[in-house]
Amino acid sequence: MRLVATVLVLTGLAMSNNTNAEVSSSQSTDENVHKIMEKFQIPGAAIGIIQNGKVIQAQGYGVKTLGQKEPVDADSIFKIASNTKAFTAAALAILVDEGKLSWDGKIQSYLPDFKLHDPWVSEHFNIIDLLTHRSGLGLGAGDLMLWPEPSSFTRQEVLHNLRYLKPTGEFRADYAYDNLLYIVAGELIPAVTGNSWENFVEQRIMQPLGMQRCFAGNVSEQYKGDVATPHGIVAGKLQTIVRKLDQDKPSVSAPAGGIQCSLNDMLAWVKVQLAQGKIDDKQTLFSAAQHKQMWQAHTIMPLSATSKRRDNSHFSAYGLGWRINDMDGYLQVHHTGSLAGMYSFVSLFPELELGIVVLTNQQSSAARSALMYTVMKPYLGDTQTDWLAEFSPKPSTNSVKQGSVQATNKALTLRNPASQDYIGAYDDPWLGRFIIETSTKTKDTSLQIRSLRVEKFVGNLYELDQGKLLVRWHDRSLEADAIISFKRDTAGIINGMTIAPESSDIDFSYDFQDLDFSKVK
Repeated sequence: MRLVATVLVLTGLAMSNNTNAEVSSSQSTDENVHKIMEKFQIPGAAIGIIQNGKVIQAQGYGVKTLGQKEPVDADSIFKIASNTKAFTAAALAILVDEGKLSWDGKIQSYLPDFKLHDPWVSEHFNIIDLLTHRSGLGLGAGDLMLWPEPSSFTRQEVLHNLRYLKPTGEFRADYAYDNLLYIVAGELIPAVTGNSWENFVEQRIMQPLGMQRCFAGNVSEQYKGDVATPHGIVAGKLQTIVRKLDQDKPSVSAPAGGIQCSLNDMLAWVKVQLAQGKIDDKQTLFSAAQHKQMWQAHTIMPLSATSKRRDNSHFSAYGLGWRINDMDGYLQVHHTGSLAGMYSFVSLFPELELGIVVLTNQQSSAARSALMYTVMKPYLGDTQTDWLAEFSPKPSTNSVKQGSVQATNKALTLRNPASQDYIGAYDDPWLGRFIIETSTKTKDTSLQIRSLRVEKFVGNLYELDQGKLLVRWHDRSLEADAIISFKRDTAGIINGMTIAPESSDIDFSYDFQDLDFSKVK
């Protein structure tokens, strides 16, 4: 299989010597990219390819902002979201090379306030555990302290509040993606260097690689005009997504997903990864030993039937900031990034010395995948599959998935909750206080709920069956409506509440199910 794929790839490379064939292939790819962007309403994208240490494509498509003419190019700046995790892992690898950290070093020896729900796990938790999604915490546990932005939590509060999150799996046995522990990983840097995560990443990674339009902290004034605008489909319409951030303080989530970077600079990052840490003949970013550690399979991940069919994959695992699997007979090292309005995809094939980067300014995972596969798969021998058709949504007969929309629409015809019993303050150990009160946006007696720590969590309440309330957040770009259930004491008086996502389709970072509120007397 690998031999066949190699022959096809080599054949493709041989054809590239023919100018007409190369132009034809390029035109075909461009046509498919435009079709994908049109289908999924992607305002702008940047796509780059590097092979054998040389950039062979760095191209922008579309516009940076909907309704404006300024085009995306290879210097346009996108949020790369969770592709930041590989930078955080590399920063720690540099410190391991310098002897300031050890991969098996216990977190409590560096950060004494680090505690998980289980004292034994807390005591034995090491740096590799931070980076490999095997903590035993549930999927996206605690993410509500990070998203939606802005929130008033600090990194020290995130570190402290980990103790309140109850595990749902087994330590070092079960895979469940998390973000909070990457924030803890970022806090190791100031603990051993006295330098912030932002400064260290920019000074020790980005500057040596010449990444002028890549930022761990705020984008400099000089390059703010290059920043692309985030977009999403809100209420059925493509819109810009407003993200009010405090420019005077660092983003709490930055070590997990805060880097902003241009395509050209991401290709420089990919180049050093494929070179196993070598910048050039004289300079090394991190050692080959640390590179091997980062690309080693540390946590086994589930392998889907789709991956078996689409990619002929046989295994899937997580390294340190990277996902690892086989695809069509080759090793693939890759990661995606997802933030409100900005999606990214980085895919590396070390045996082919090949790296591909896809950046978009619209939050469509289907478009992101279709673009990556359109560019990537011909290098692996597949020049026939229509990836637009493959990733386009299929008609669904599953009434359960449609239930969330039906329930939401039905709720609007129901009376607003009139019970004064609901009104009051409710405290959760880690997300803080929510208030149920009379709505300030309507003239009637309808109720609303709002968070004191997460600005965008303000929504109207509607009564469902069995005394449950539906929350419809005022910011419809969240796509995360929820259902409140109340707890009562033996006298029937409300003494707490729980919240659950209103639909299984809601992003896992809205981990409402991990909240447990007590009503303030």
